[in-house]
Amino acid sequence: MQSKVEQFAKAAAARDYKTICDQVLAPALLARLAAAGIPCPQAIQLGLRRVKNPTLSIGRVTVSGNNASVITLTSARGQLASLQSIQLVKTGAGWRISSLGSPVARPGARSGTGR
Repeated sequence: MQSKVEQFAKAAAARDYKTICDQVLAPALLARLAAAGIPCPQAIQLGLRRVKNPTLSIGRVTVSGNNASVITLTSARGQLASLQSIQLVKTGAGWRISSLGSPVARPGARSGTGR
């Protein structure tokens, strides 16, 4: 799982959208993009267009059957660091990313307007 997240980070830094689409993303995620009428390479390019010099640190990995969650700390030049959860699913071709970048709630943090 960690190697798949690392592969995503390296491909994103290299702007290698084909690798991301062909080897990293889960079939269900690719199907959602196709259903929305967005070719995968174009969607990834749009999502990463402002990311410069990205870095990624991998934290806790949690596996539950054919699903996994990887906590990551990501940053890029000109952007604040962000703690994110990347979801993976085990497929016939190995682990694939099924969801990118769900924010991780800080312990004790409250949602809402902050009032």
